[in-house]
Amino acid sequence: MTMPSSQPPQASANVVADHQGAAVAEKGGNTSKFGGIEVCRGVAAIWVVLAHATAIMSEPRFYGQEIWDGILLPLGGAGVDFFFVLSGFIITWVHWGDVGQPGRLGQYAKRRFLRIYPAYWAVLFPLALLYSLNPGAGTPSQHDPINLVFSAMLLPYPQPPVLGIAWTLVHEIFFYSLFGLLILAGRRLLWLVPVWIAGIVLAELWYSRLPFPASIFLNALNLEFLMGALAALCLRRTRIPAPALFAVLGCTSFIVLALGAPDFLKISLLGRLAFGTSALLGILGLVEWERSYGMKVHGLFRGAGAASYAIYLVHGVALSLISQLLVRFSGQTLPLSAAFLLLVTGAAAAGYLFHRVVEVRLSRRSTWHMMRNFVQRSALARVDGRPNESTE
Repeated sequence: MTMPSSQPPQASANVVADHQGAAVAEKGGNTSKFGGIEVCRGVAAIWVVLAHATAIMSEPRFYGQEIWDGILLPLGGAGVDFFFVLSGFIITWVHWGDVGQPGRLGQYAKRRFLRIYPAYWAVLFPLALLYSLNPGAGTPSQHDPINLVFSAMLLPYPQPPVLGIAWTLVHEIFFYSLFGLLILAGRRLLWLVPVWIAGIVLAELWYSRLPFPASIFLNALNLEFLMGALAALCLRRTRIPAPALFAVLGCTSFIVLALGAPDFLKISLLGRLAFGTSALLGILGLVEWERSYGMKVHGLFRGAGAASYAIYLVHGVALSLISQLLVRFSGQTLPLSAAFLLLVTGAAAAGYLFHRVVEVRLSRRSTWHMMRNFVQRSALARVDGRPNESTE
């Protein structure tokens, strides 16, 4: 099985669905979520599927054509920008009170682990097994055991991850780690932020394509995390005037840029600043409007937002499988628009099903305790020289 390409070139047509869940609607323990943010997550999750469905249908082995002349492809790259800004906002909004509180680092790490890794591993490891059983499938790097280890841990590695779309998760984990340092060391580290920004700008201006590992540490995508963090700090400290204007201006400009961005925005730094600013404005407006006036959101949109990470994780595999089934049973006789509709709805449905059946269960705290107990028992077994009963 071959998955659609999902690597991070500067003008990537990829999208990362948000990896955390929308922020709580008010500070101080209210567990309700911002409905406007949930809507954006759901819409962006569909953008993921639309962009990659367009890409995979254009491959010669499937249909060899881009539906609607590929107009939907740019939605993918724009989604990357939106979700990185959103991730920076959510982490800062929820955890800013933990900064300088080392005792809270463990809880922070546990929450981030449960949100990212269990569901990710539930997709990665079966895929890795599939590649091991089919040596001709995928690319050589997807058969590399060292790459599999780095992919499983979401650590930077010169080769693309085994699950291609996980390159965005590597950036996420990097940002989570930096925020963890803030929790540990406190705000005295904030002076490094302008130094980091300056390094990113200089690196992006110097290199046409950043070499590894600068492609992680000095990537302009990091600016979008910081822009999201800025939005959270503004909302924590003050009220935003005319929130409807901010929301409309941000969302409209973001959509316009996504569908008709001028060529100069293909330059990584300029593109990230343009899309990041639009996303920042939209988030400011939506969050301020909701906390000031409230917002009713249909359960369908909330469900799509909640399932966005699951859709992101499984949509590539689902699109590849559905495409192969369509070609096998219809022989490319199905009209292009009908095949596209089947691809999009099938991949989205697969992601939602994965969310309800797998992700929700794996993200519970009991998963953390189960894994911690497993590690402890394994360590004791090695010390005692006895086999671990739980593994037999």
